[in-house]
Amino acid sequence: MPRLGFAYQAMPRLVIRGGYGATSFFEGYSFNQRLTTSPPFASGASVQNVTPSVPTATNNGAGAPTKVEDGFSFQLNSNSGYSVWPQNTQPAYIHQFNLTTEFALTNTLSLSVGYLGETGQHLADYRNGNQLTLAQAMIAAASPDTNNPLPGGTAPYFNLVGQGGGLLITESNAMMNYNGGQVTLRQRSSHGLEYTMTNSAGDYGQPGISGSNGSFQDGYNGHADYGPAGQDIRHNINAVGVYTVPFGRGQSHGGNMNRFADLVAGGWKVSGSIINYSGLPITINGPNGTSNTNSDGVMRSNHYGKMVIHNRSIDHWWGTDPTAVPCTGTRGAADVCAYGAAAPFTFGTSSINTERAPGYRQVDASTFKDFHITEGQAIGFRADFFNLFNIASYGNPDNTVTDSTFGQITSVRSPPRQIQLSAHYTF
Repeated sequence: MPRLGFAYQAMPRLVIRGGYGATSFFEGYSFNQRLTTSPPFASGASVQNVTPSVPTATNNGAGAPTKVEDGFSFQLNSNSGYSVWPQNTQPAYIHQFNLTTEFALTNTLSLSVGYLGETGQHLADYRNGNQLTLAQAMIAAASPDTNNPLPGGTAPYFNLVGQGGGLLITESNAMMNYNGGQVTLRQRSSHGLEYTMTNSAGDYGQPGISGSNGSFQDGYNGHADYGPAGQDIRHNINAVGVYTVPFGRGQSHGGNMNRFADLVAGGWKVSGSIINYSGLPITINGPNGTSNTNSDGVMRSNHYGKMVIHNRSIDHWWGTDPTAVPCTGTRGAADVCAYGAAAPFTFGTSSINTERAPGYRQVDASTFKDFHITEGQAIGFRADFFNLFNIASYGNPDNTVTDSTFGQITSVRSPPRQIQLSAHYTF
């Protein structure tokens, strides 16, 4: 796992830096790696008296006793779950690389512009090994008796877990890549002002926002699930600033004020921070029309064209344009709908994370001061304002095309404005 880096001073005020690193590690598969959670082992069993000849306990009688040894006669059946992983499972392998230039605009102000990249191979994914192909599912659907499926409609591990049972396979077939740009403006303390601003583009944020559950829609075609990561934030700007108010003893204003006035009015500091990023990606899903394939993935909708967004609101996040109204059936030549439910026994053609949820904005501020009683004693006061302007940042819209609430937002992610006062004594 090599690490390489360099720094080159191209000009007195210009520095170029770059680096490369590789990391390999084995992702934990949770309980899937534990033999004791899969047959023929069992982590627990529940034995109950359910036959008519053996009375169960009631409020009026004790019923028949259940013996301890009865728990050891627990028989595995087609409803038992199996967790397996391939013998050729490989550890994840990550490549990271960056190239950054930094220029000193003044003796206290610097600007850096950089590119960051990352690729990952052999990442963990999971699927149902007992998933039918679409051709098998269509044949099996013609026979309601799962004990006698038609030829060709038998699930791969029918003899082990039955036609509809699950065989959880955790493997190392997933991949990822990241490309990001970062611009940072940094001001060191000068005349009481200090701040940092960052503008980034890349794949990071809160996972789980996309409407996908981590499993491929079609366990036999992982490439169809390639798309923006659920953490992808295209534009993000953060700013943090601290300002020492130049008023009080030793400052540019009020430097000769008496000690009592300075105790009250001098030496205050204010700070603020801004969080502002664009919306996280979201997938347009459809009904589980292929659920009888035993797929563990979330079923997506069909994607027919670009969804034009006009008059966006929390009740109509996808807008009121005709393209934002999902197709109710097969898309005809005169239809303009961008999304619609996939036909039975087909997988949705929509890629993952084709649309965007609302962004997030928040401004926090603080003011604080230390009141020095003696040289070694002080009382500190601080007032913090969280979400100072009480900005509402909304949650995800409904993203299932067959829902009557498609496009509606019913939640808020940002906290309400909060004010916190605190004091501390230092001695």
